[in-house]
Parts: sequence; C-alpha cells; structure tokens
Amino acid sequence: MISRGRHQKGDVAAALDRAQAVGFKVEPDKNGHRWGWVICCTCGDKQYVSGTPKSPSTEAKKIDQFVRKHRH
Repeated sequence: MISRGRHQKGDVAAALDRAQAVGFKVEPDKNGHRWGWVICCTCGDKQYVSGTPKSPSTEAKKIDQFVRKHRH
C-alpha cells in the first residue's frame, strides 16, 4: 500500500521530492484520477498531478517544468 504522501510512480515521486527540496508545497488530494497538487508558495499557482498518468516520465517532466517556471 502506498502512503498518502507518496506517489506510486517512481519518476513522479522523484519529481515531487525535487519540487519540495526547492521550497514548493506538495499537497496530496486523492480526488478521482488526481493525486494532488504542486503549489508555488510565492505566487500561489498550482500544477495538477495525475494519480494515473499515461506516461510517468512525461508527468515528471511537467512537474519539473512548472518548478523551473516558478523559480522566483
């Protein structure tokens, strides 16, 4: 069983860990196919994180792009 705070796909979990390491908030939500959100603490923008991504590596890239875009 996967804990509430950890994504079940390794690539996505690693991207979420990287986001947290640089100061972003990772908020599990578990609503339908949505696993949760990555939130920029500076401006409040959110990035949706899928719980059932077709491609975990693409989902991880989306998270990394969001983090790069919001480095204030």
